[in-house]
This record gives sequence, structure tokens and C-alpha cells, in this order.
Amino acid sequence: MSGSVEKKYYLNLPMWPEFDIFDKTVDGLIPSARIELWEDYDRVVRFYCDNDHEGNYVFRGQKHYKWQLEPTLDRLVQGAVTEDIATKQLRNFKLSTRGRLQDKSVLNSDSELWALGQHHGLATPLLDWSLSPYVALFFAFEGADDPTWLDGDTGELNNYSRTVFILNKSFIQDLIDGEDVTQAGEQLQIVEPSIDDHGRLVNQAGLFSFAPYGEILESSLEKHLADSGVDIDDVTEVAKYICRIHIPNKPDTRQACLKKLRKMNIHHASLFPDLIGASGYCNDLIRDAILGASKHLLYSEPANSLISTESEEQSSEKSESNKKHRLDKANVKGALLDALIIHDSIYKSVIPKDLMYVVDELLSFINEKAGVDWYKKESILARLRNVVRRALRKHKFPDDYLNDAAENLIKMAADKSEEVDREACKSDEGGE
Repeated sequence: MSGSVEKKYYLNLPMWPEFDIFDKTVDGLIPSARIELWEDYDRVVRFYCDNDHEGNYVFRGQKHYKWQLEPTLDRLVQGAVTEDIATKQLRNFKLSTRGRLQDKSVLNSDSELWALGQHHGLATPLLDWSLSPYVALFFAFEGADDPTWLDGDTGELNNYSRTVFILNKSFIQDLIDGEDVTQAGEQLQIVEPSIDDHGRLVNQAGLFSFAPYGEILESSLEKHLADSGVDIDDVTEVAKYICRIHIPNKPDTRQACLKKLRKMNIHHASLFPDLIGASGYCNDLIRDAILGASKHLLYSEPANSLISTESEEQSSEKSESNKKHRLDKANVKGALLDALIIHDSIYKSVIPKDLMYVVDELLSFINEKAGVDWYKKESILARLRNVVRRALRKHKFPDDYLNDAAENLIKMAADKSEEVDREACKSDEGGE
């Protein structure tokens, strides 16, 4: 690495379609690139799919930019799984399925049995992929950021990007074409199960990759590329076989992305044709309802509300300079509301309208009492923490997430205020 290093990892990477391996502790052996906006993903899809009638490429979405291509069983043993461990795991699963299988033919194939276990929570050596790039995008963004992905000192989100891996499926299939590979784990391979008892594989256009025991996918692939005469030191060449696209993980990105995918009929209910999928779909709908109500003010504030609001007459009495530093509720309310939802379980215990009240109380304090540069003053921050925590407790916000949600909300408000202040300063300097 040379030159200055950006704190947000993906900003160190070249803009797609250029690739680089900036830091092997993050990228591994996989060429990586970034796109500026999640909407730019459409260009990536067109590049890989418009003329790919044979389905040569498969896609995999992951929620954290540091996560490697690591199967669940590898994670369990903290390294490439050995044949001994895999054999024990598969044997135990086979014994545990006795009396629970409708189609016992699955027991005749290790690959089919692994695939069955994969979709029922078994730790396996398989990695899920999809022929659909948009299904991969869904899995990259479908989960909210975990509270542990926040910096403990600053409260700032440190999961700067979510990623989609792209793999040349045809190259791997060609490796074993005509060869007698009878056992899973003997060779790098693509597994396309014939048995799909819950319909998930069909709905997700799903298949799996399987690395040889004792190896990981990328190192095994690199070895085969070298054997095939590919210059593995040339990231541009390697990117034709495997690469990773980093997509900025911003507060408003996730909901906008999932909303578009829902219009494409890509959502929990379509990808998981069971009650789990139905529940996930309903959770997505209520998130949109909350955000939509906050952005369009589709609720009535009671006349005796404790939330302090500013009338047009009061606003006109303030100086133009002070107005420039105020947060516009219509512009920031959606992002602030989203900042409170640090875990999906919050939707089950808090009424959406109550969350709007908390955000309103925060904005009222910032706009009427905090003053310019409030986010730089520890005394004001301390007061604001008390205001937010008190409001959250009043509306029965879950105790387990209360402090983290308060810090996340204040951090988001601080970022928004800093942006407004910068624009106000530019306006003043320009004589406006």
C-alpha cells in the first residue's frame, strides 16, 4: 500500500471496472472494485449478464465488507475444513435425519445431503451462490447493521460497504468436465442439487461452490488458473474469474435498495416460500411504512403534544443566519428514524408513531436549544443524550438497545448538522 489511506476501506479501491487487491487481510486473493452509488450496480449487471445467455457467472452478496468467502463449517473450525471434520459432520447429520426425510434418495449423495443441510442451518463446507445478480444484492442488503459494527469510541458505523462477489461458474465446471469426481471435497466444483424440498433453490436461482477439503475457494481457484496459463499476478485477468464489488453502505441505501428489489419481486416472501419468508417480508413492509410516514408526515400530532414545534410566525422572527443552520425535518427525518432501528426486533416492541415522536423531540432540541456547532460541545451532547434516552424510555424502547440506539441517532443528527453548517458557511462566504 502506498500514499494516503482512506478510513472508509472501499474508497481505497479503484472505481469499477478497474480492480485491485488493496489489502490482502480484507481482499484476500480476490480483485476488488467499488461503485459510487448502489444504483450503479445496474451497470455491473449489464456488463456480466447482457450477453451471458449460458449463465457463466454466479453472484453472492455479503453484509460486511470484511467477511471472506468462508463456509459456515470453516468458520466453526476457524480454518479450511479437513476431510475428517467434514466426514464426522455429515455422518452426524445423516443419523439425525432418520425418520425426518420425505425423500430418502438424498442419502445416496453427499453433495445433495450437504445442500439439504445448508438450507436447514447445518454448518457445511458449501457456499451459496445465485444465478441472479439481484438476488445477491438482496442478500447483501437485507439485514440491518449489527450494533457490534459501530465503533465503540465514536459510535460511528464502521461497516462502510456491503459486497457482491462474482464467480466464473463455467471455468470451475470445465475443470471436472469428463472427470470422475464421485465424492464431495475431492475437487473444486459447482454443486447444483436436484432435490429442493422447500422451493428455496428454485426461487433464489441457487447453487453452491465446494472447495477441496483443506483448501479455500480462492486459493484453489488461483491454483487452477495458474495451471490453465492465466497470469495470476494480473488482477485484471484474475477478475475475469472472480472479483468483488463494494457498494457504499449509507444510512438511506438499504431501504431504497430493498424497495427497488421488491418491485422486481425479490423479497423475503418470494425467496423463502415458507413462514420465515412471510415474516421477513412483513418486516420489510413495516419498515417502509415507518419511513414513509416519517418522510411524508402521514400522521397527526396531537395538540397537547410535549414535542415543541415551530410555527411559521415564530420562524419568521428568527434571523436568516440562524435559519441556515437549522435541520429541515422533511429532509432528515427519514435518516434519523432509520438510525434508531439498530436491530430488527425493535419493530416488535415499539409503535412506529412513538419513534417519530422521539425524532421530533431530538430535532426540536437541536433547532431551538443546541445552537450552532452543538455537535462539538460535550456539554450539549450530554444534555442531548439525556433528552433522547428519556424519550426512548418513555416510549418503552427495548433496554438492551436503548443506549446504542441513542448514540446512533445523535451521531446521525451530528453528521446532518455538520453538513448543514458547511453549506451555510459556503453561502455566507459567497455573500448570499
